[in-house]
Amino acid sequence: MQANSIQSELRDFVQFASRRVEGGDDRLSLEELVRQWRQDAEYNEAVADVRQGIIDDAQGKAQPLADAFVDVRRKLGIAD
Repeated sequence: MQANSIQSELRDFVQFASRRVEGGDDRLSLEELVRQWRQDAEYNEAVADVRQGIIDDAQGKAQPLADAFVDVRRKLGIAD
């Protein structure tokens, strides 16, 4: 299972780097390409999380923030 994940991640990076190099970013170092790839992945994950939150809210699955903080404090044993 781990190998498939690594293979998939490597394939994604190679595709990302190839697009960048073919698009004229051939002066970037490998380290810079990795940094940009990770940054893009983090951004895309954040956007997906926000979209899911909007869907959850529309479906009535969301909890008011104040209530969520009360729950977190209770689970951590922190007094209000």
